[in-house]
Amino acid sequence: MQKGYWEDGSKLQFDGIVTATAETEHGIVVRFEKTYFYPECGGQLGDGGTVSGTTILDAQQDDVGPYVLLPSGSSVDVGQQLFCVVDAERRGRHTQLHSAQHILSRLLDDKGIRTLSFHMTEEEASIEIEATAISDSVLMEVEDAVERAIWRCLPVETLFVEAADIAAYDVRKVPELAGGPLRLVRIRGLDTNPCGGTHVASTGEIGAFAIVRTDKVRANTRLYFVAGRTATAYYRRNDTVLREIEQQLTCGVGDISASILRLQQRDHDAGRQVKGLLAMAADEAAHQALDEIGSHGVAVMVLDWVPSEFAHMVSKVDVGSGSPVRLPLH
Repeated sequence: MQKGYWEDGSKLQFDGIVTATAETEHGIVVRFEKTYFYPECGGQLGDGGTVSGTTILDAQQDDVGPYVLLPSGSSVDVGQQLFCVVDAERRGRHTQLHSAQHILSRLLDDKGIRTLSFHMTEEEASIEIEATAISDSVLMEVEDAVERAIWRCLPVETLFVEAADIAAYDVRKVPELAGGPLRLVRIRGLDTNPCGGTHVASTGEIGAFAIVRTDKVRANTRLYFVAGRTATAYYRRNDTVLREIEQQLTCGVGDISASILRLQQRDHDAGRQVKGLLAMAADEAAHQALDEIGSHGVAVMVLDWVPSEFAHMVSKVDVGSGSPVRLPLH
């Protein structure tokens, strides 16, 4: 079974010869003699697409090799030649994110910050880095450097080298070598790293890039980023939210922070006023109850549909006897 996507990541249509099928509870596993469907592995999500017009459910790999999953009931036989189409939009997002990760990890590595793992979703990607914390100034510096590498439109190429020759290449992370040719992805003039994923042909194809947030993970830091189409989607989502906030606050983007501060101050002032009014009302209610006790020997207070804070205030009012009178509330 040949991994066609290793040879040519730009090929998105091919005639696949079926070599094996298997019915599972999730669908039909289909293997091709040579496939260009990238399976989920190495942190990169699997491809989408169609096989003879049928949308694949998943693209995965196991010990046997890569495969696609078709819906149960699909008509597929060993030996068939089926027309396959890789979802170009989905593949494009994944290659942009993965290629951006190579640049990002290279530039962090130059600062002595090692990348430990890579993860991708349909909306963003992330790397875990060997750092307990990373400052905003360093993040901005690295983000700018990644963008400059993108603008240089550096060629991205795939190399197959023998394990014995790995020392001749400036490899950022040397893998455990198990023999056989090793696949390297080289961003000319910047980075060379063993990788089985798909990548852009030029860094310029990545387009936009942004580091969006960081999280603590164990003793390290996880750094989240967007690139290309995912960056466009990220900014569109944020813009929609900002426009809604603008309408609700009746102000421009530049005035949102000031408007929120004013609202917070107004809420604080209103809270103090309400608390003062509750205290006055509680004092009046407690004295009325004591008058009732003085006249009839008993007072019944029904404090329904009032804040619980008000009930506690009533029970603790100092009525002038030297200490608060505890009134039983019903």
